[in-house]
Amino acid sequence: SFPLEEEWNNVLETCDMSHNQIEQGIPKELLGLSSLKDFILSNNSFNGTMPDSLGSLARMQRLHLDNNLLSGTIPDTILSLATLIELNLSNNRQERRCFSQFDCTVLVSNYRRGDTVCCNDICSAFVDTDGSNTFCLLRGLRGAIPAGFGNMLTLELLDLSSNYFAGNIPPEIDRLSRLEVLNLTNNVLTGSIPPALGALASASVLLKGNDQIRGKHGNKIAPLSLCSSVPGLDIFNDPIWCPPERNALKKIYDEAGGQDWIRDDGWVDEFNNHCTWHGIECNEENNVIKLALENSGLSGRISNSVASLTSLETLHLRDNNLKGSIPYDIGKLLNLSSLQLSHNSLIGTIPPGFLNLSKLEMMHLHGNRLRGTVPILTSKGINESSFIADCGSPSDFDTPVDCPNCTMCCNRLQQCDTQEEIYQVETLAIKVMFGVLGFLLLVAMTSLLRKRKMTLDSSPFHFIFGLCTRKESPCDVYDAIGKDSVYCFFLSSNFTAWVLAIGVLLAQGVCFVFFIQAASLDFGAEKDWVYQFVCPRDNDDCNDTSDVNGRGWIYFVILLTVHLTRDMGNGLKLVWAASRYGPSRKSFQVLFGGIFLFSVTALALYSSVVYNIAVSRSNIELIFNTVILLFVTDLDEKLHETLQVVSPEWLGNTTREIEAVCEETTCDVSEDNPRVEDAETEARAGGVESLINDICRERDELKKERAIKMEEIGRLKQTIFSIKKDMIGEQAKKDKELDSLKKDILSIKESLKKKQAKDEGRIGNLKEGTLNMSVVAKEGDAGDFIQRDKDEVE
Repeated sequence: SFPLEEEWNNVLETCDMSHNQIEQGIPKELLGLSSLKDFILSNNSFNGTMPDSLGSLARMQRLHLDNNLLSGTIPDTILSLATLIELNLSNNRQERRCFSQFDCTVLVSNYRRGDTVCCNDICSAFVDTDGSNTFCLLRGLRGAIPAGFGNMLTLELLDLSSNYFAGNIPPEIDRLSRLEVLNLTNNVLTGSIPPALGALASASVLLKGNDQIRGKHGNKIAPLSLCSSVPGLDIFNDPIWCPPERNALKKIYDEAGGQDWIRDDGWVDEFNNHCTWHGIECNEENNVIKLALENSGLSGRISNSVASLTSLETLHLRDNNLKGSIPYDIGKLLNLSSLQLSHNSLIGTIPPGFLNLSKLEMMHLHGNRLRGTVPILTSKGINESSFIADCGSPSDFDTPVDCPNCTMCCNRLQQCDTQEEIYQVETLAIKVMFGVLGFLLLVAMTSLLRKRKMTLDSSPFHFIFGLCTRKESPCDVYDAIGKDSVYCFFLSSNFTAWVLAIGVLLAQGVCFVFFIQAASLDFGAEKDWVYQFVCPRDNDDCNDTSDVNGRGWIYFVILLTVHLTRDMGNGLKLVWAASRYGPSRKSFQVLFGGIFLFSVTALALYSSVVYNIAVSRSNIELIFNTVILLFVTDLDEKLHETLQVVSPEWLGNTTREIEAVCEETTCDVSEDNPRVEDAETEARAGGVESLINDICRERDELKKERAIKMEEIGRLKQTIFSIKKDMIGEQAKKDKELDSLKKDILSIKESLKKKQAKDEGRIGNLKEGTLNMSVVAKEGDAGDFIQRDKDEVE
């Protein structure tokens, strides 16, 4: 017994009898201390049940009855302790004791788990039997955990561990907002863990050792709200009870406005396996490998928790309203092969972690407001729609996204086009053209500098070179460069003619450069480039909007072939022909003429190909653009036609000078070509020397006749100019006489007007005088006088 003085009743606040060896029931003498706040009986051997009178200690704050031999259930009176802060009833579990059925009050045939059985005055819940003669009892605190604990709002510690409490965990415990420790370990609790415990976010919730607890559907899955919001949960890191990927998906759901999703079947269900949620696909180990929520009404931001899905292979979040930036740790998804974040409102720079995504085969980032550089990807895409970003123009920023590996670039107007290596074909073509020209120049210059003739007998291109070095008429060079083109001025020594020719050459070159620059493949600047593809929101692949087909390109090739082949061939021919005149002024004129003619033609070809690839999206546009570009190649001929009208005399003189230079080539071209010399030798050996001489004489006569005709034409032109000048003078003289006549007529008109005015004045005076005379006649009988005046007037 514990005799206490009566005066202690209202004074004693703390009674600590812990760590003794007291073996008896809880002393009733102590239960009348109304002032008691701390009642500590831990680590003794107190036995029996918990007395109901514990509820009379109204000021109780700490009640520790742990590590004793108590049994029975928790009395309801304890639930009335409104000021209780700590309740520790842990470790009252006793050793298992087995009895013969003859020592017990219940026969084996009446056995039912949970029944209270008394064997040799030891009563406890019936726990186990061998099925025939033996009852085994487990003594300790038992029964259901009272739901009334939810009303003890001051509780900070509730420790019921290592007992035999059974049944379900009461969800009312979630009301204990001040609770710091909830320890229910090592009991025989059953049922499922209530999701309401998720409200205990700042508490340590300990549940291990309750092997009969299951999830709602019979599996071992704790409530999602508990696993995701209570870090102090002892099974928080248990992948069976609390799969970490489910917690990550919960954060993704919360941060992406999951409550407003168009479809969220199964999402954030407390007990469902996350692999059954809409848009989720898992492997055999229940690891998420696919998260596809296209056009699902996602908003908010992409949670950085997505990086926790380390087995993820597919992440499709396109066509939503996601904001914020791409998670910085996305580079941790080393297995990611398909990433679609297109058509959202993402901002910020692209994380450098993209460099780690070595397995990435599809990346769609277009339709956002991202900036910066997409790191160089080590993987190769599946098709032209594999890697897409906002690297086109116009952009929302001064500088579009830099994406060296992107197969397609889009602009802010959602127009897209490819960015592939196939465009190197045009670059290669122009290199080949100028490479051929360089080779020809090298051969021609070598021949000029060494002052020797080209011997082509041993060349594998014998036939082609033979054509280039065949015996030609003296004016073949003039015909090749173009008699109707200002490029023929390169064969003249007139400074003005050279200025005109170079000016046209530069004008054509500048025009072609404008077209080339406008068709540049630089996606970072605003050009004439017409985007060819549209990447829809609801499709992985982009659609080609171009209507250009094979027939259009056939027409294109025909136009270029017909229009440019002659000039390109003549340019090459002039380069070859230059070496046959030796190191002279004429050879350099021919050489430069050939270079310029070939260059401008090659530039026309290149600009036509590149510009049409850039802007032509139908066969009509292809032909239209080609015709416009080919018109530029005719500027030299159009200027020549203009000169024929504006300055025919100067053009005639320049043309005659060029023809004279051309005719300086003698009939004997054998000095320029050993093949021709050998041929003439053979001809003379065959007795045809006289025939060759006759041909030369006839040609000389034709030259003379032509010169005479040209002189006659010159004289006729002068006569025409003189007649025209005389006619202009006569016309001026007639115009002058006509002006003089007009002046005389105007003078006569003025005189007549003045005379008419004077006559009208005299008639008025006479009329006035007549009236006066009539008045006088009436008064003074002056009729004769009046008649006389009238006669006078008549």
